[in-house]
Amino acid sequence: MKKTIAFVFAIIFAVASCSKKSPDTALATVPERLEITPASNSILTGETFQYGLKYYNNSGLLSTLPGSVSWSTTNVAIASVNQSGLVTAVGAGQTEIKAMYNSILTTSLLTVVNNNTQLATVMVMPADLLELKLNETATLTAIGKNNLGGTINGLGFLWQSSNVPLVAVSPTGVTTGMAYGTANVTAASSGIQSSPVMVQVIRNGNFSGMGSTGMAKLKIENAVLKLQTTTDFNVSAGPPDLRIYLGNNSSNINGAVEVASLNQRSGAQTWNISAPTSITQYRYAIVWCLQFGGTYGVADLGN
Repeated sequence: MKKTIAFVFAIIFAVASCSKKSPDTALATVPERLEITPASNSILTGETFQYGLKYYNNSGLLSTLPGSVSWSTTNVAIASVNQSGLVTAVGAGQTEIKAMYNSILTTSLLTVVNNNTQLATVMVMPADLLELKLNETATLTAIGKNNLGGTINGLGFLWQSSNVPLVAVSPTGVTTGMAYGTANVTAASSGIQSSPVMVQVIRNGNFSGMGSTGMAKLKIENAVLKLQTTTDFNVSAGPPDLRIYLGNNSSNINGAVEVASLNQRSGAQTWNISAPTSITQYRYAIVWCLQFGGTYGVADLGN
């Protein structure tokens, strides 16, 4: 009976000690950024179009723009733009619409056509994001469409990468992750270019232990190192003071770096990591109870 009581008190003490939450680690700051919407568009000569704008603060959060924006176009013979982001199509061709706040720049690709049968858009699929592991390949595909969304057949495409040492692309769209980082891949036909597709060369691994599930991803985006979890991520509902770390030992946090408090036990989450940490520095993403000292999930990101 005495042993049973002692065991119960030990459990209560362990849980209570873990509930004494210590101060959170300050989240890493990131560069402010703008995002113009839509990222690409096509209109007829003489038409107007109103662009939208999003501002992300130095925590990476969508916020109210704290100052005024300067709008411009790279070719006024194709389109003009006023200082509220209203574009007027002047002549056929393709131009960039630019919005700048302080030194922060964002652009959108605008195609102007004379009629609805002309090539107006080159689309690359997947359209938003391609994630590759180091030396992994994937084939991108491109199609051309007119201003009404109809497919134009028989087109040839020129493929380009914005950073070949990171991401290489062949004449047929075969894309290879050459080094860790992010590059943009585009396809063009008859002078009409696609919107860039972001290709990220990442490290990843599945969580295991203590019933944890989901995946951890380590990537470089907008020159910032980020740790992410996928939508199926889930860890124990037990200890209230769980933290997520990057480390080189799967069973402890000796020499590890704390990324953030795990305020959400499930779902997709993203944390920015301080600049001194490199993408290859640590092997594991570790969920750890700071006070009690236990592992509640480990993802092996590979060598």
